[in-house]
Amino acid sequence: MASSDLSGELSCSICLGIYTKPVMLTCGHNFCEDCIANTWVRPRRSGNYSCPECRAEFETRPVLQKNLKLCNIVEHYRSSQKNTEEPEIFCTYCVSSLLPAVKTCLRCEASFCELHLKNHSKSTTHTLVEPLNTLEERKCPVHNEFIESFCVRDSSLLCTSCTMSWKHKGHETEPLIEASAKAKVRLTEFTKKLSSKTDMEEKSFWGLEEDRNNLQKQVADLKERATNIFGDIRTELNDLENKVLEEITRQETRISDSYSEPIQRLDKQIHEMYKKKRHIEEVCKITDPLMFLKQCAINTDLEQESPFNAEDLNTELINVTLMRALYKLSHIIQEQKEKYDLGDSSDMILNINTANNYIGLSYDLKKATINDKEKSRSGHSDRFTTQQVLSSKRITSGKHYWEIQTSEYGEWSVGVTYNNVKRKGDCSLIGSNPKSWCLTWMDKELTADHDDESYDVDASVLGPDIGIYLDYDGGVISFYELSDSFQHLYTFWTNFTKPLYAGFYLHDKAWIKIAN
Repeated sequence: MASSDLSGELSCSICLGIYTKPVMLTCGHNFCEDCIANTWVRPRRSGNYSCPECRAEFETRPVLQKNLKLCNIVEHYRSSQKNTEEPEIFCTYCVSSLLPAVKTCLRCEASFCELHLKNHSKSTTHTLVEPLNTLEERKCPVHNEFIESFCVRDSSLLCTSCTMSWKHKGHETEPLIEASAKAKVRLTEFTKKLSSKTDMEEKSFWGLEEDRNNLQKQVADLKERATNIFGDIRTELNDLENKVLEEITRQETRISDSYSEPIQRLDKQIHEMYKKKRHIEEVCKITDPLMFLKQCAINTDLEQESPFNAEDLNTELINVTLMRALYKLSHIIQEQKEKYDLGDSSDMILNINTANNYIGLSYDLKKATINDKEKSRSGHSDRFTTQQVLSSKRITSGKHYWEIQTSEYGEWSVGVTYNNVKRKGDCSLIGSNPKSWCLTWMDKELTADHDDESYDVDASVLGPDIGIYLDYDGGVISFYELSDSFQHLYTFWTNFTKPLYAGFYLHDKAWIKIAN
């Protein structure tokens, strides 16, 4: 095959140059490793990766495997091209026919073919090196003498006159061969460190890529769930779906953007490391000590990168946003049911058997108020002597969300509790024992209470509506203020071991209402 034809076969279709570290995709097409990696830096709209040649798509980013056979072909091709481009050096003493030189004598400043080299002086003062076109590079530009040693202190190349000058007086010097050998050892060790550092950076790079892919998959799953829920809803309810998707997309954009800078930085560093590594490898191939030392002044410091900690997706906030949307949807459905007299399907109501006698309950058992006069109710073992009431709903698993309307005056507590909490004394109050968790409004201050411990809650705005999110299996109880800002107030993390009930405490003419 002609050289031009071979060049075409060994060209990357992305950069149009000869392959550099060629890798092969499962579809059979080859590309430079850096070219295909840079092509896949930006996430695709579809979430998949594709081959630039045949457009074959891959659900996850393919692992780039080196095409070793193609690598060898490229190396042989580059070597042959390099050999053909290098000018040939001929023997100085050949007259009738020019023969290629095999050695150059630094003392004689002449090149010799095999025949004339046999008659050349065997003295050690005659230094033979690989054939050279010119000897000017081997001479000191100041004294026009051959360079013979290396100054360790100044890292400079010296001739005999240089070693005797005041500039290098008392400095440690080494023969070129010895200095070259030491420098090559240093660069070899640095290459090992560079390779190790590159491997670490590559692992970090692919780890971040995998994390971002998992994030996008998680986001896609959440979007699919939200879309399935709202898929059959009428046009006037699209706003609810959009709010859920906007929250998911907002988190995706914020977290995904945080990956971009470290990924791009690592990609750039890896590219520079490979470039430096290839340069060092080429320099280390130089056998001529002088030419090697001229090329080996390379920065061998490795920067230490701080680990990147990615922010997790706030699935709880997404779940709360979704469940709040479902609450609004159920409210719309409930209005339709009331309009057409289809009945009430809500199951969060107050249990009259637990209500303190000073607590009044509405007819639908959704609202509780504190009264001055005691109600006449039959005795019951579940009834509180403190001003509290529990819900009838028993929660033993799953995720739940409900909203409470509260009064701006008085004192109130809303939360969850086990049913076996005491019915008498201060230890029965919700939040004052290890069996209950609540949010309390008292003296114009908001606190989160559990096991007689209070935690200040910073609420810039406190509206009349409180959202409560309960993940029984996950051990999470969270409270939200439901103004336009939709503010998170407080979260308890625990391990629920018994059935839970919604619990309410009222004092000083306060009231609460279960909104759903």
